[in-house]
Amino acid sequence: MIFITTYKTKPYITQDELRELMAAFAEHGEDPGVTAHYMAADASRGVTISERDDAGDAYRNMLNYHQWIEFDTKPMLTIEDAVPHILDALG
Repeated sequence: MIFITTYKTKPYITQDELRELMAAFAEHGEDPGVTAHYMAADASRGVTISERDDAGDAYRNMLNYHQWIEFDTKPMLTIEDAVPHILDALG
């Protein structure tokens, strides 16, 4: 399954907190299931795309950063996987 996560730093993060965040990232890195990681050019947010069977490992990795970052993760289906369910629901 594919997971799309958008994230942003919590409001009013200080420069010292940002340094702590970057030190945590240097120590823990990103989740091994991440296949793409993008940052907005204005540094307002980021997006990761992960592929995995279980969200548990990704959740564990997010706990390394939760004091600085707000996450929003959505499980996604390919259109090929979604269409049969849509057609079935339409009867």
